[in-house]
Amino acid sequence: MKAALAATILLISAAALAQPGGARKIFIDQDGSGPGGTDMLSVLALLQAPDVEVVGITVTSGDVWMREGVRNMLRMLELTGHEKVPVAPGGEFPLVNSREETELWEAQFGAFSYKGAWNAGRYHDPRIVAPGYAAGEPAIKALQTHGAQLLIDAVRRNPNEVTVWVGGPLTTVALALRLDPDVAVLAKELVLMGAGFNVDKGGNHRVNGRREFNWWWDPEATRIVMAAPWKKITITPVDISVKTTLGEDTKQRIARSPSKSAQYVTKFVGRGGGYMWDEIAAVAWLDPAIITKQQELYVNVDIDHGASYGQTIFVEPSGEPAPGQPPVARKMPPWWHVATVQWDLDTKRFYDAFAELMSK
Repeated sequence: MKAALAATILLISAAALAQPGGARKIFIDQDGSGPGGTDMLSVLALLQAPDVEVVGITVTSGDVWMREGVRNMLRMLELTGHEKVPVAPGGEFPLVNSREETELWEAQFGAFSYKGAWNAGRYHDPRIVAPGYAAGEPAIKALQTHGAQLLIDAVRRNPNEVTVWVGGPLTTVALALRLDPDVAVLAKELVLMGAGFNVDKGGNHRVNGRREFNWWWDPEATRIVMAAPWKKITITPVDISVKTTLGEDTKQRIARSPSKSAQYVTKFVGRGGGYMWDEIAAVAWLDPAIITKQQELYVNVDIDHGASYGQTIFVEPSGEPAPGQPPVARKMPPWWHVATVQWDLDTKRFYDAFAELMSK
């Protein structure tokens, strides 16, 4: 078992060292729920990876309000020994979508099962960061600059080297693209957790997995980001997320380590297992071999303010060929781009890699 875990980490290290200039550079955009859960654990996995340089983190509203998420992120960095990574506040509100419009939609089409910071049980003034956080209050501070500008600066300082990794809504990245459209051209790639395709669970509207929370929270931002000319887009959708769980065996393996990250996980991750939404997007970027099935599709989001608002829309790159003829490339409007969509994974390899990263 130990040999297998060591081999997994060696593969991750080799992939990183193969990049020009050594360390792989990544900019993280996350929505900051904590102290346990997918938001913090996915970021921690990237921070813990050998030969990866996190050039910046921004926190966007989604699962929780941005200001609360910034507090949570700073405290996690402090407790796990990563306090030198720069953190900046990102988008506080969706570009167009709102709590009020969501309530009108629900009155007509049915209640959402999850609304993040808009959930009735947790809703509060977005300007208020309530005291009494389970992990304590951070001593370190966020930068004064906006997360969109931090992203712009990161890709301009390191052209063609920075992966833009997004685990929450795409508001901040959309703002960066509006301020500087060259962000997509200058970045190495876009990697994100979001969207839903052919699954009847994991979405935020009962059995409709195509209405996935991150994209639904700010559909207009998603459209802006997905329409930008990225060199490569990789999507970890709901479809693959629901094939995983953070089980007791994995948590017990992590708990045996005395490392700061392992003790953070052990202290703040509760009983029971949840889907590992964002952790897959993180670990698959570190070790692409965990993905066993993927497909290239044109992918975007519906921004019509009706029944389908916020749903994933997708099309195959090639049309159905005539008998005996080769596939014909589909002609699409310029706001459609091809993305690599992950469908399945080697769960053992994934759990092993995650446990090892948390144990370092």
